[in-house]
Amino acid sequence: AQEYAANQTREEARHVTGFAKYIKARWGRPVECGPTLKTLLVDIIGSPEVYKKIIGMQMLVEGLAMGAFATFFNNINDPTGKKLLQLVMTDEAFHHKFGKIWADRTIPHLNPQEHAIIEDWAAHCFQTLLFNLVSPSQQRDLYEEFGLDPDKVIAEMAEMVTDETRRENMKEQTNIFRVLVKTLLNAGIITDRTRAFYAIYVDMDELKAEGDRMVGDDIAEEGIRYLQEINFKDRHAAPVTIAAE
Repeated sequence: AQEYAANQTREEARHVTGFAKYIKARWGRPVECGPTLKTLLVDIIGSPEVYKKIIGMQMLVEGLAMGAFATFFNNINDPTGKKLLQLVMTDEAFHHKFGKIWADRTIPHLNPQEHAIIEDWAAHCFQTLLFNLVSPSQQRDLYEEFGLDPDKVIAEMAEMVTDETRRENMKEQTNIFRVLVKTLLNAGIITDRTRAFYAIYVDMDELKAEGDRMVGDDIAEEGIRYLQEINFKDRHAAPVTIAAE
């Protein structure tokens, strides 16, 4: 698990570099990480508990990423951006699956107290992300840049975005928070203790019936086939060349 997490660090650096160069070429300097996500990432990095690092990164953050990237992939019109998203998702799909493998081997063997700690921490993270990750309060600098009063925008958005709005949005297969709940549910982290909390926003029975297949898996698998064609192209051609000579 530690070896895989270390290797993932290398791959994430590749993603950051790819996206940073793409954004710079299209629009200029990328904005910094938002306060809510940054706080979660710092908590994960600094935590001495292994479960926070694996569940926090491979499940919470990767669950958000797969939902977000799948949404962007389905809506973007730029071929370069579309291919970049697909190639990043080929890595992310493996990261996400590793988290599920770890959970399958670890969660069932936890004692009730250990499981409750993990379950409560995951629920807390979900609630924090749901209400703050895409909150208008995270975009104050952006509003000011366009001459908007941040406080007025935040107040008006608060009237528009309600629990009913969140529930409606989470019916979409690629909704990042729906993907996150499905990830936690399939990993056995959500039990009857916290099921009702998540059920406020998403149909838990419907999620369970969908099985382990995650949004973005098809996109990632197509990306893997693309990489295989590149990586094995010369290997297939070499014997033909030698025979011809």
